Amino acid sequence: MEHPDTQGNCAVLIVSCDKYKDLWGPCITLFRRFWNDCSYPVYLLSNTVRVDFPNVTPILTGTDVSWSDNLLLALEQIPCGHVLLYIEDLFLVNPVASQTIHSLIEQCIREDWNYLRLNPTPKGDIKIDDFISEISPGSVYRSSVVFSVWKIETLKQILKSGESAWDFEEIGTARTDSHSKFYASNQELIPACNTVIKGVWELAALKKIKDLGIEPDLQSRRSMSSHEYLIWKLKQLRSLFFHLMPHSSKRKIRSMFR
Repeated sequence: MEHPDTQGNCAVLIVSCDKYKDLWGPCITLFRRFWNDCSYPVYLLSNTVRVDFPNVTPILTGTDVSWSDNLLLALEQIPCGHVLLYIEDLFLVNPVASQTIHSLIEQCIREDWNYLRLNPTPKGDIKIDDFISEISPGSVYRSSVVFSVWKIETLKQILKSGESAWDFEEIGTARTDSHSKFYASNQELIPACNTVIKGVWELAALKKIKDLGIEPDLQSRRSMSSHEYLIWKLKQLRSLFFHLMPHSSKRKIRSMFR
């Protein structure tokens, strides 16, 4: 289905680098399987390794300076006003809510929003309607890159040379406070699993994608040990408790553990 109001002014950018090239094939395979009616142009950001996938435009940035520097270079090559940031180690595991996504992106462009998070990770704090909530200044992860639609000019202003993705979400969040019109979906619109943690396959995610018929390259990347997996699950539990805390205190509490 065509979406003429938005398809020319938003693009999907799979943000990656050469050391994650083993994930590109599985990521794009599952993207096409579970979002087969995506009408936005798709780009793949990498450094020097070029792999040609059907209907995916490669963007090569050269030497891997930093996550933010690579992204800034890539944004200069995208002829759209908005971009959906898509991370290469987040694999789709079920069909996306395509019509709702297109409708929200259309609204985002029409009403000149600066940011729209397509999953409630975390949720916004001011409910607007059944579909979206506003994310107030002072919120944690206000600059989260996970399945987020950004007005490109705003994203360029918030990005800072030399920062990692972690820096951008943790430190860069404060730089968003001077910008309004930040929103998040109230529902999970893009069901995905986080497949790689600190460079290694997460065990539950690995089983999930194998069940979907994906055979990962275990020669290029090892899987977690049982001990690493236990530590990871404990961290997830800690994160769950953190998100149950009062909204107004989350950023202060988060800063204590940097």
